[in-house]
Amino acid sequence: CAGVVQGVTGFGAGIVMMMVLPSIIGSIPSSAGISTAICTILSLQMAYTYRKHIDFKKIIYPAVLFITIGTTAMYFSTMVNQALMKKVFGAFLIILSIYYLFFNKNRERKKLSLTVSIFCIVISALCDGLFGVGGPLMVLYFLSTTHNTHQYLGTIQTFFFMTCIYNTCFRIFRGILLPEHLVFVAIGMACIVVGGFIGNKIVTKLDGALIKKLTYVVIGLAGIINII
Repeated sequence: CAGVVQGVTGFGAGIVMMMVLPSIIGSIPSSAGISTAICTILSLQMAYTYRKHIDFKKIIYPAVLFITIGTTAMYFSTMVNQALMKKVFGAFLIILSIYYLFFNKNRERKKLSLTVSIFCIVISALCDGLFGVGGPLMVLYFLSTTHNTHQYLGTIQTFFFMTCIYNTCFRIFRGILLPEHLVFVAIGMACIVVGGFIGNKIVTKLDGALIKKLTYVVIGLAGIINII
């Protein structure tokens, strides 16, 4: 499902996976690690597709800040009470749902101030380190720093690929991502590639806007369930 959503809307695979992984794995930090590792293959695929348009200069500084903040968040994620973290994660999903349903109407390339740019990177890094979902605000950041769609896609997907690789290695080092989780990663990678292929095939036959709205409604419901 995450692959299909990503193929149809171009975004949201990690969010969709994090709706269900915590209930299967029983740990939000480990679920975030599995989701991030699975998403690596999607980022690699898209980065390769748009490799001629990647602007590495636009990646270096945000990547350093993102990794620094994200590392701190991942380090402390295992020390937080899991019941509390589940409720915080539920609230996070509800906020995401409300944001995408009501406030994310137009994603234009508007130049962000330095303060807003740093805010986007820091909040994204915290959310990625804690919940494995760091995409939303980084989309705003890279839209503001790139000049066209191809440069945007190549640059942001390369950024995600680099940070996903680092985060996966750190979680393995910290014992957050364990050997028994690798079977979930392997199956997830295979399934998400299939889902992405299906999504790309049916995207022209579906109402993308409706699919997005339904996805965000389900995300909100998942948030409510986590809080309850």
